[in-house]
Order: sequence, then structure tokens, then C-alpha cells
Amino acid sequence: MDWDRVVAALERHALAPGDAVGKRREWEHVLTFTVDDYGYEARPADWLIGQAAWVDAAVRVVADRFMDNFAITYGLLFTGDQDLFLNDPAAIRELGRGLGAEVDPLAYAEVLAELYSGEHIDRSTVLPFSATGGHRAGALVRDRAQFAAEYEWVDPALVSAPAVRGDGGGVELEFCSVHYFLTETKSAVDVLQWTVVGGGGRPASWVRRYLARGVERPYRVG
Repeated sequence: MDWDRVVAALERHALAPGDAVGKRREWEHVLTFTVDDYGYEARPADWLIGQAAWVDAAVRVVADRFMDNFAITYGLLFTGDQDLFLNDPAAIRELGRGLGAEVDPLAYAEVLAELYSGEHIDRSTVLPFSATGGHRAGALVRDRAQFAAEYEWVDPALVSAPAVRGDGGGVELEFCSVHYFLTETKSAVDVLQWTVVGGGGRPASWVRRYLARGVERPYRVG
């Protein structure tokens, strides 16, 4: 992995002017560094979109302030001499032009679910906060059984597996996502349902609604 290229992309897209990268250490598959009070860790992302022929590398970067609900996830795709900042809604919408062709709809849903399941997604740079640096900021619901196993305190009837209609001429994609977070004494989830349209040369647009908000995990006695 070309970690210099990753740092340069973060400096261009995510870091503020004048932010100094310190305590940098790197290995083949991991890069760590600090910026002010945040510790950054970058690794190759396990996203499906990283398997696309046109993608050279997909990278997930977690900026952790080591406080509950204060770890930020950034996503980067590298292709040729260009990079795509996945926290930029405009860039994500443009990526949706390829839905059903060079962009697998399920891969697209996976990225939206992880980076856009937080409350505020109407900014020029979306900051998806996760419960801790070890948790995902959001997750795609792949099927009801998987959801029930991971979130046993939430009614699985709320969710459904992703559904794709259309082809390279245009796609409509429906899916559900989960955002896990910590409350003062418990953990909780929001559950969202998405409808995405795009492809056929049209940028993607989406509508999302909450199926459940702040569903807390109950205490277990014994």
C-alpha cells in the first residue's frame, strides 16, 4: 500500500489546513499517525467495491479521539492517478452513475450503509461517528437472520434483505442499515431504510427513513 498517497489524500480531503501529522508508523497493511487529540489508523477496506476491476485500492481510515461515540470513519478509493473521497456526498452521487454497470449495487449499498447511517448527512463532508474505534459507523443489513443474530433486542421484522431492480440502464436499490452507538448506561441502535436510484449515466439520489431510533439493549440479569 502506498501510504504516502493515503496521507496526501487525507490532507487534501479531511484534515484542516495546518494540521500536522505526527508519530507516523507504517507496516504493509496498517498505517498509524496522530493529528492533535486524534489517533488515526488506516487499513485496506474489506468493502465489496474494492474488488471492482477499476479500483486499485480501497482504504478505511478511523480517526479515534478515544471517547464514546467519537471515532470518525473516512473512506478512500484509489483508481489510476485519482482518488475518490467517499465522505463527500457529491462524489458518492457521481459514483452512482455507474450503478448496475461498473458499480455493483450491493457494493454501493455497503458503502452508504457504513458512512451515511448517522444523523447528519447533508454536509459537504459527512462525518460518520462510531461507538468506538473498534466498531463500524454503520452496517448493511444483508439478511434478516444475520440482523437477528447481531441485534437480538430489535424486532427483525423491521428489516429486509437488499433488493435491486433494473440494469445498466438504471437501477433502483432498496436496503436497510444499522447505526450502533453508546448511551450513558447502555448501547443502542438506529435502523434505517433506504431507496436509491441511479445508474445509466445518472448520478445517484436517495431517500432514507428511520424504522427505529435509539432502541436500547436491555440489561441481562444472571
